[in-house]
Amino acid sequence: MAEDVFWLVFDDVGAGFAGLDPSRVTPRVSMRLSSPQLSAGASAWLRYDDLTVDRAQCWDQDGALLADVTFPARPVRSSLPYDTREVADLPEPSIQAALDSGRLSPCYLVVERQGSDIATAYCCSRIRASGLVFSRFGQGPRGSAPDVVAAAVADDPSLLRRFSDESEQTTRFDDEIEIELKLTLTGDTRPWDLARDLAAVVQDRGLPGFIPDVGNEFQRWSYEQHTYEVSGRPEETGYVAFMTTQQGRYHVKYKFFVEDALRRVELFDEDLDLRPADFEPFLREKLPDVRFRALPHLTRSRFDVNVESEETGHYYGLEADEVWANGQVLRQLEIEYHKSRACLGVVPETIEPGLLRLTNEAEALLGGWDVAFDRGYLSKLTFLRQAAGDLVAVSPES
Repeated sequence: MAEDVFWLVFDDVGAGFAGLDPSRVTPRVSMRLSSPQLSAGASAWLRYDDLTVDRAQCWDQDGALLADVTFPARPVRSSLPYDTREVADLPEPSIQAALDSGRLSPCYLVVERQGSDIATAYCCSRIRASGLVFSRFGQGPRGSAPDVVAAAVADDPSLLRRFSDESEQTTRFDDEIEIELKLTLTGDTRPWDLARDLAAVVQDRGLPGFIPDVGNEFQRWSYEQHTYEVSGRPEETGYVAFMTTQQGRYHVKYKFFVEDALRRVELFDEDLDLRPADFEPFLREKLPDVRFRALPHLTRSRFDVNVESEETGHYYGLEADEVWANGQVLRQLEIEYHKSRACLGVVPETIEPGLLRLTNEAEALLGGWDVAFDRGYLSKLTFLRQAAGDLVAVSPES
């Protein structure tokens, strides 16, 4: 976004961690980023190749400006172990000396929006080989980048503390609801090929508005499943799946819905010590008021490309899977809401619009790759009914 100005702030790492004592001597450095691909909303992703700058400022710990130099755009070292670029020194020795002190790392990002007197502060919340993720944690009056950070911290330090720890950086809205669209593949496209190509596009910023779920970009899953269709009251109609684990135990998934739809109830009992002979007694005890019947046994292989909406902070999966049951196969690309970044301004109302936008972007890619598909909500239950002989053909609208 060319009209916005991005400042990367290098500070003592102790400034963002309550248990560390930050230096009162080492100056701060803020640098204006010049990469044309920069964008930021709820979050921002900076690859190491994005760390090119055309202005650098040095500030003492009391906020006094020590140096301010402008120069042609050039790469800058991040001091992080994954940044292996060969980078020349900056033209201002005092700023380069501060960066080389060993005390500074890229801690904050400050974004100045064109026409706004308010700047937005982001803290570095994840460091990985593919780059840095910054999370929006506050705002402050437009001024020097360190002053904006200080104003945001003074206003509410809780998010800065939250993002200094990787255990609780996300939340999940509608916790017991699955929100998912499905592109049912109608040609001979293999899910692995599709996931591999999607992952490459995401990593190259080729999916507008979406960045990788950094550190969790690609996942592979493989399991067998015993499925029972259940019917009764609407809130107990759908299916129950007994999914094998690698330890010979079972995760039990309850998915309740009257018809294939965008939103369905999804609940889990995890890591249960069961045997196939236990399934029906388990169902009778767990759901005493439903009727149930066994459906064909299935195997499933799934390859997930995980992304985040940079604008809204919601995470989604592009999940390419292949399911076999009774000699029949179903291949789909599922687009599913996963969770949300717990940062300033994230709201549940943007989950579904983001999912629809991601689906549209995925459809455009598949169309460009000549991948045939039908868009809809075709469930595994509908497929298993067809595999059992209940339906003549699988339809994405059934």
